[in-house]
Amino acid sequence: MASKRKSRKTTRRTAAGTAQLRLLGTVHQIWLAGLGAASKASDGAPRLFEELVTEGARVQAKQRGAAEKVMKGLMEAVNERLGEVRGQAADTLNSLEKIFQTRVNRALTQLGVPSADEVEGLSKRIDLLNDNIGKLAGGRKVKARGSKASVAAAAH
Repeated sequence: MASKRKSRKTTRRTAAGTAQLRLLGTVHQIWLAGLGAASKASDGAPRLFEELVTEGARVQAKQRGAAEKVMKGLMEAVNERLGEVRGQAADTLNSLEKIFQTRVNRALTQLGVPSADEVEGLSKRIDLLNDNIGKLAGGRKVKARGSKASVAAAAH
C-alpha cells in the first residue's frame, strides 16, 4: 500500500512538472517569435514596423478609452452609494439623538427637575400674580423680576 501511495504522489508531481515545463516552453517560444518579428520588421521592412507601431498606439488608445469609460461608471456608482450611506448615517445619528434626548428628559423628570415648558408656565403664572398684586396694591407697581433686596422688601 505504501508503494501505491508513493507512486500516485510521484505521478502527480511528474504530471505537474511536465505541464509546467510545457507551459514554460510555450511562453519561451512566444517570446522568441516576438523578438524575431520585431527584428524582421525593423531590419527588412521599416514601413511594416511603423505600421505595427501605429496599430499598437491605436489599440492602446482604444483600450484606454474603454478603461476610462469603465472607471467613470465605477466612480458614479461609488458616489451614488456614498450618498446613500451618508443619508443612512444621518438618519441613524438623528435616531440616536432622539433616543438620547428622550432618556435625558426621563432621567431629569425622575429626579424632579422641571422641564423648560414647566419653567415657562411658572414664569407666566408669576407674571400674572405680580400683575394682580399690583392691581390690589392700589396702583403701586411691583417689579416682576428684581434684585434680591427688592424681592425681600416686597415680601415684608
